[in-house]
Amino acid sequence: AFGQTTNYGGSAMMETEGEARERRNTDNDMAGEGVDRTDVGGAAGISEASLEAYKEMAACALSLNQVDVLYSLMILSTNHPVWSVSTMKDKYSARALLGKANGASIEEIRVSLRPHLKNLVPKLLRACNDPSKMTATQMNVLWVALTGGGSESRALISEHLLSTIDSLIKDAGSKLWKARAGACGALSDVIVGRSWNELGGGGVEVDDEGIFVTSPTASLRLIRLWKVAMRAIDDVRTPVRERGEALGRGVKALTIRLCDPTSTDTPEDKDIFLSDLQRREKEKENETTAEYAATVSLGWLVKYGLNQACAEATGICISTLLGIVEVAKPSTLQPVLSELIGSLLMAMSGLEPAALNYLQVRAAGNDSESNAGERLERMRINLASSGPIAGALQKCLDMVKDVSIETQRKLVPELDSALRKGAGFNTRAAVADAVASLCSTCPAAFQCKTGSTMSNPTVRLFRALYFASERERGALAKDKMIHSLGSLAELTPGKAVRTLSVNACDRYNESSGSNNDENVRRAAAATCRAIAVRAPSHLIDGGPGDVWVRKVLPTAYIGMHDKETKIASLWKEVWEEGGSAISSVDGRDNVFGVLLQEKLLPSITRAIAKSLQSTSWDNRRKGCDVLLELCKDNVLAPTARSSDGTFCDNDKDRLKQRAEASASLLSECVAVVSKRRIWDGKGDVAKAGTTIAGKWASIAPIDGETAFILDITWPVVLCTDRSDDLFEGDNWFQTADAIIEEEEVDVSSSMMASTRDETKDLGEIDNDLDEEVQESGVSNESVLNERASHKPVVFGGLCRTLLNQSINSGGSSTEGVIPYKAACLSGLSMLMNSVAPSQDSRTCGSAVAHERHIYNAMAPSLYAFASSSQSSGKSTPPLLVARAIECLGSAMYEGLGSDPKPDQVWSDAVLLLKFLADIGGAKQAAWTVRQMATDASSSLVSKMPPVILKRNSVITTCLSISSQGLRDKKFWKVRLSSLNLVLSLLDRVGNQKMSTVDPDRQLIMESILPYKENIMDLARRSLADNESQVTATASKITLAMSWWP
Repeated sequence: AFGQTTNYGGSAMMETEGEARERRNTDNDMAGEGVDRTDVGGAAGISEASLEAYKEMAACALSLNQVDVLYSLMILSTNHPVWSVSTMKDKYSARALLGKANGASIEEIRVSLRPHLKNLVPKLLRACNDPSKMTATQMNVLWVALTGGGSESRALISEHLLSTIDSLIKDAGSKLWKARAGACGALSDVIVGRSWNELGGGGVEVDDEGIFVTSPTASLRLIRLWKVAMRAIDDVRTPVRERGEALGRGVKALTIRLCDPTSTDTPEDKDIFLSDLQRREKEKENETTAEYAATVSLGWLVKYGLNQACAEATGICISTLLGIVEVAKPSTLQPVLSELIGSLLMAMSGLEPAALNYLQVRAAGNDSESNAGERLERMRINLASSGPIAGALQKCLDMVKDVSIETQRKLVPELDSALRKGAGFNTRAAVADAVASLCSTCPAAFQCKTGSTMSNPTVRLFRALYFASERERGALAKDKMIHSLGSLAELTPGKAVRTLSVNACDRYNESSGSNNDENVRRAAAATCRAIAVRAPSHLIDGGPGDVWVRKVLPTAYIGMHDKETKIASLWKEVWEEGGSAISSVDGRDNVFGVLLQEKLLPSITRAIAKSLQSTSWDNRRKGCDVLLELCKDNVLAPTARSSDGTFCDNDKDRLKQRAEASASLLSECVAVVSKRRIWDGKGDVAKAGTTIAGKWASIAPIDGETAFILDITWPVVLCTDRSDDLFEGDNWFQTADAIIEEEEVDVSSSMMASTRDETKDLGEIDNDLDEEVQESGVSNESVLNERASHKPVVFGGLCRTLLNQSINSGGSSTEGVIPYKAACLSGLSMLMNSVAPSQDSRTCGSAVAHERHIYNAMAPSLYAFASSSQSSGKSTPPLLVARAIECLGSAMYEGLGSDPKPDQVWSDAVLLLKFLADIGGAKQAAWTVRQMATDASSSLVSKMPPVILKRNSVITTCLSISSQGLRDKKFWKVRLSSLNLVLSLLDRVGNQKMSTVDPDRQLIMESILPYKENIMDLARRSLADNESQVTATASKITLAMSWWP
């Protein structure tokens, strides 16, 4: 605080306790030394305060070096009633006191003092405003006597106005507090109603390094008045602060009046006599001076006024700022409009109480479920937006459209600076609102000709909005910035928008797994959504790299499967809005289908491959979800064939594209599955890979049979002579033992490494879509086409890999291992079921031979794994046992058991059926094992030769399994499987016509006929079951036997 020396309490408003104690001790010491404070000047009973007026007059005389002036002032200051008595008046009149023969009047004394008035006026005015009431009263009498009072005093002050103001400004910085108080009081009276020319005129001048400057202009005097007022308001003495507040109000009124171009100092009675030309010249002069005053005042207020340490001083500055904005015209504020808006934006947070931020942080941390932090954030923003600073800011923003385009463009760097430097979210939210408003009212302000580099202020602001939204914690402020970013994107160069979109997609992909950051992922999704919704025109031009098709939309499609619902919904809007914009101008080559997923299949394939290669498990999981969805939509499936099994000529290119995409993704899935490390979600990769392979296995070539095969790379092939291949010709299982110890090694030797490298290159092409790549205009389509070829996966090798992963990898006690193994076995079962030979197909024999090959490769391990669960002392998870039995049933081929081998139970249909009956018998506690054993028995019954099926032991075993399962009243799926076993047995007989034609069917019926009553009894009892599927199957059984004898 001004005038404060050792205020250790840190307060500018009062003296500390130690200072008060020191002052009292000093007073007591002076009293103890015998200093008499009442008898002063040789007159008993007259206090020191009574002599203050005399001291002031003496000081005036000494400053003029004219001793006789003291006597003149003393004569003029007589105010006691005794001097009004006629006798005393004549005896002690001016004539008598001055000793002149002819005498002298009061007027003569005034005339004699007139040469000294320039120096006397400021001192007398300061004394008239002395903190001592007695001194002020005596000096006011002297002032009236000297100047005549009223309008005469005003005219005298106006005559010596500049010197008076300069002298009072100097005295306001005195070390004596009474001098500071008197000077501030005098200044508050002197400056009332003054004009720019009365203060010294001149132009804009803000360089006021020193107070004592020769010939200061009105600009410097106005700045000095503000400095004096601010110091006085923060003074250590209460009387100085009181007069400082009065001076602050006076300077505020003066400043607002000077900045008002409609105010005039011409009297009304004279204004009516002015001509139109004179009036226009006067108005022009007023506008010029108002512009000068506004430039000087606003420049100082926004730079220093809003940063005052004293709250009262800051309040006056803000009030003045608002008053100036209220009365000024756009042309008046044009020189400082950009700086003014920037300062107002910074003040939105700088003047907010810190307690509100503290309260919001604590509320958000202590009670996250009730959204107390968001409610407090909304309240803070509402308070800031309804305050006076927000009103002034809005008025300034409304003025922007009326100023020159150069001034409008100067505002963009100010917005960028406020956004980057703003410490509070109120400032960032206000900047976002300002940008959104200016984009609609002044779009030309953001259209700079410097290109799309960082030298373009619009591009800098565009990027600043994105990174600010990424770091922002508050949801409301984040939404405001994203909204303004979308509005600004429409006015930003396309290259900058594309670069930021690619950067946002990369940030989204990187912010998962160990680098999981929900705020970054949400900001990236919201940014792309804002561009797609609010600036769809940019989606038409993807640049040389075609970033919307090859980067943004594939990322959006994967992001739709984000685990956070809000983020997934944002990406869904990007996919829908962006897809509609892309489809409306779709003139690209090699675009097939009606679904957007298929139109962008090559790009989506690269994005999925990159997700599967990611070190983030979450990215891999999303990639798997996308794969499954594409398979569900039959995008990663062969196109429809004609009745003769061939493909239409129009669909050849479409089939080729689907095959290449499926081959690439299947290679990635196999690469991930083949690694030994198990993580949460790896089962989804196995499911996705087996789904793709199953879609293509039904039409895949078998042992090189290519009757209708086109010149394409098939994702999967069926081979009976390549048992050691995972990919065609790679001998993977011969080298697997050498590299199996490396957890993160590539899956195949040469083929798998090249496959992964190629796919990685395909995915990373889009990462380099910076400005240099976009400017080069080089297309990467040829590179993509060259690297899109992959060797097909061997069906048997994939089955063997899944079996090894489910049986031999990891331990059953490790978390996540059992679900993964179960997923591998389920995928293996589904994969083997996908290859179902058709009796009408000319490749039926080859398909059955391939089934036999797969069964002979899978059955030994599956049987050993399932049978080991029956051994004592070994605990095998029942879920895995059930899945293994399911795979065994899926692998069975037509004619199983026709060529049994000793010591191979799986090759003997009768022994295998007994094994299934035993493992799913009454002693089995796991209902899933009982269900799968019964289902496998049904499959065996449907596949075994008739010569074996008609055996009495086989039929009795089947009926025993069914009877045992139907006794399970708790699990309806077990009962349903039991009835399906009976139905499979009856299906081997067929209908009446089929049994008449086929002697084998007739023999099977004759073998089953003795047990007809037992079967019908089982079916009738099941008709009363609570489960509809059980009763439906029982009805089928009764219907199938209705014609039996």
